[in-house]
Amino acid sequence: MKSGEIKAVEMVRAIRDKHYQLLKGKSPEERRQFYRKRAKALHEELARQKAKKRTA
Repeated sequence: MKSGEIKAVEMVRAIRDKHYQLLKGKSPEERRQFYRKRAKALHEELARQKAKKRTA
Protein backbone atom coordinates (compact mmCIF):
# COMPACT_ATOMS: atom_id res chain seq x y z
CA MET A 1 0.00 0.00 0.00
CA LYS A 2 1.25 3.46 -0.90
CA SER A 3 1.58 6.15 1.72
CA GLY A 4 -1.65 8.15 1.94
CA GLU A 5 -3.67 5.54 0.05
CA ILE A 6 -7.26 5.24 1.21
CA LYS A 7 -8.92 1.84 1.40
CA ALA A 8 -12.43 3.02 0.57
CA VAL A 9 -14.06 -0.40 0.27
CA GLU A 10 -12.79 -1.47 3.67
CA MET A 11 -13.95 1.82 5.20
CA VAL A 12 -17.44 1.46 3.74
CA ARG A 13 -17.71 -2.13 4.95
CA ALA A 14 -16.60 -1.15 8.46
CA ILE A 15 -19.16 1.66 8.59
CA ARG A 16 -21.90 -0.62 7.25
CA ASP A 17 -21.05 -3.32 9.79
CA LYS A 18 -21.08 -0.79 12.65
CA HIS A 19 -24.45 0.59 11.56
CA TYR A 20 -25.85 -2.92 11.25
CA GLN A 21 -24.85 -3.68 14.84
CA LEU A 22 -26.35 -0.41 16.09
CA LEU A 23 -29.59 -0.80 14.15
CA LYS A 24 -30.38 -4.51 14.24
CA GLY A 25 -33.79 -5.07 15.78
CA LYS A 26 -34.79 -1.41 15.38
CA SER A 27 -38.01 -0.34 13.70
CA PRO A 28 -37.97 1.49 10.36
CA GLU A 29 -38.83 4.73 12.17
CA GLU A 30 -35.95 4.26 14.62
CA ARG A 31 -33.62 3.69 11.67
CA ARG A 32 -34.83 6.86 9.95
CA GLN A 33 -34.29 8.84 13.16
CA PHE A 34 -30.77 7.41 13.49
CA TYR A 35 -29.78 8.62 10.03
CA ARG A 36 -31.57 11.96 10.38
CA LYS A 37 -29.76 12.65 13.66
CA ARG A 38 -26.40 11.76 12.12
CA ALA A 39 -27.08 13.87 9.02
CA LYS A 40 -28.08 16.86 11.14
CA ALA A 41 -24.90 16.58 13.22
CA LEU A 42 -22.79 16.36 10.06
CA HIS A 43 -24.46 19.42 8.50
CA GLU A 44 -23.93 21.40 11.70
CA GLU A 45 -20.26 20.41 11.83
CA LEU A 46 -19.74 21.36 8.18
CA ALA A 47 -21.40 24.73 8.79
CA ARG A 48 -19.09 25.35 11.78
CA GLN A 49 -16.03 24.46 9.72
CA LYS A 50 -17.17 26.71 6.88
CA ALA A 51 -17.76 29.62 9.27
CA LYS A 52 -14.37 29.04 10.89
CA LYS A 53 -12.67 29.11 7.48
CA ARG A 54 -14.30 32.44 6.62
CA THR A 55 -13.03 34.08 9.80
CA ALA A 56 -9.49 32.71 9.46
